[in-house]
Amino acid sequence: MSQIILDDQLADLAIRIPLARWTTVQRLREIRPGEVIKDERVPLILRELRQPTFVTIDMGFWNAGLRDPRYCMRCFPLRIEDQQVLPGLLRQVLRLPEFATRAARMGKVARISQAQVDYWQIGDVHMRRLLLQSQSTGRILREEAPIYVPQAQEPAADVMEETH
Repeated sequence: MSQIILDDQLADLAIRIPLARWTTVQRLREIRPGEVIKDERVPLILRELRQPTFVTIDMGFWNAGLRDPRYCMRCFPLRIEDQQVLPGLLRQVLRLPEFATRAARMGKVARISQAQVDYWQIGDVHMRRLLLQSQSTGRILREEAPIYVPQAQEPAADVMEETH
């Protein structure tokens, strides 16, 4: 069974109770009771746990620099009032081969929406994308090519003039 760690802004009724029906769920503040946990401390705390999956709607965690082989992050770009869709989306994504096991999930930072899953994983230069179709068909389209290609920055005009 997976260890899901919920960010503190997620609602118990909408998120924790539905997730607890099929997995182990803890809040971040339960791991560090009585402490104020700033965002920059979250990765440090996750590294101390046994392969946790951190779930949040705080898009500040959607950052390739937060990839770590000891945990994974799932970021859902949802408003607080739209949280009720999160448990179903999370369960759908955890059924995908790329996220189905702890070993497959570790080292990934993912942004999950109803239409797609974008993710960074350790060792990759490019972000990956899985396109999700409607839940009624249950079909998933996979995009093989990387969708993010860093562009070389153009030299500033004054630098170009100096070299000619």
